[in-house]
Amino acid sequence: MAFSTEKSFVHKWLGKLKSDLEERLRPERAEQNRAEQEKGLGKRPLSIRIAMVLNLLNYPLYWSGLVLGGWLLLEYLSAPFLPPTVRAQVRSYSQPLVAVCGPAAVGYWTNWLAIKMLFHPQRKNAVWWGLIHARREDLVFNLAAGIQSAMIAPEIIRDYLYEQGVLKKLTATFAGALDGLIRDPQFQQELQEVMAGLLARIGTDPRTKAHLDQYLDQLIQEWSNESVGGKVLVWTKELWAKALHKPIMGLLAQLPAQAAYLTERLVAYLETLPVKLVAGEKTVEPLVADLIAEGVRGIDLENVIRTQLKKLDPAALERLLTANVSAELVFIQTSGGIFGFLVGLAILYPPLRPVFLLVGLALWVVYLRTVEKK
Repeated sequence: MAFSTEKSFVHKWLGKLKSDLEERLRPERAEQNRAEQEKGLGKRPLSIRIAMVLNLLNYPLYWSGLVLGGWLLLEYLSAPFLPPTVRAQVRSYSQPLVAVCGPAAVGYWTNWLAIKMLFHPQRKNAVWWGLIHARREDLVFNLAAGIQSAMIAPEIIRDYLYEQGVLKKLTATFAGALDGLIRDPQFQQELQEVMAGLLARIGTDPRTKAHLDQYLDQLIQEWSNESVGGKVLVWTKELWAKALHKPIMGLLAQLPAQAAYLTERLVAYLETLPVKLVAGEKTVEPLVADLIAEGVRGIDLENVIRTQLKKLDPAALERLLTANVSAELVFIQTSGGIFGFLVGLAILYPPLRPVFLLVGLALWVVYLRTVEKK
């Protein structure tokens, strides 16, 4: 209870400093996020735009595969009941369509099935266990090790702090927040009240008198020796020690009255701290960066990541791995259907084969002439 006032004072103003610092950093973070978002919404590469268009065929290919499978089954079951002429006529119309759409459906559905078999079934069984979940332990271990070594290693964090000027910005922001707190009239008033209470408690605390007596005894022991003067000090101790003790205790009693003066001096010194902090940033920044790097090194981040990944249920792990590549997975399916469709056309119409070959060679030449060099 004796220090509850000081604790409340410290908690209150540290909380205000934290809130002010967050308020100052929030616009900067928002600006950075906006810049990154605008950068991400910029002109997209041609391959992404083409994939977005081709992905529109996802549902048509999905349903065409089902329709084609149903038609093949119906054709097989109805063949014994149809007259030969009707059966031949139906086949004359259906075979070209099946020859072209069949490879498209096979390409789409085989890719769809392969992707599904990566993640499903999610639980172990005697037939097939999704490959991702079957290798869960290895994947979690390798993923955690890769993230720790390639993304959040202490050296990477330290280099990032230097390259991005994070500590420099943070130092300037913290100095501004600290300066605003120190110059706050309410802070100065409460600081004076806390100091007055602290000084009053020190002056009236019995332990202060005990320490003072102990200190005087120590001085007498240091001053006393075999000389006449030393012996006189020891003989007259009771007289002059009391005389010295009284004014010193009087000075202690007057300390609370000096709280305003001491607070003024303390505030004057505190006001120099933000300037010193900014001026000494070249010394402070490497120290802070090294401390942060060592702090990260002391944390087994790989184990932390591995533990968190192990806590994920199969569905959550699948979402984590596929959430940001769902469009790309759909493209794998649709591209299988499109390439299968082109293969069907090439089989059914041989004159198209050299056309497809020339188009492929032309695309290869364009690639070689436009690919970025290392």
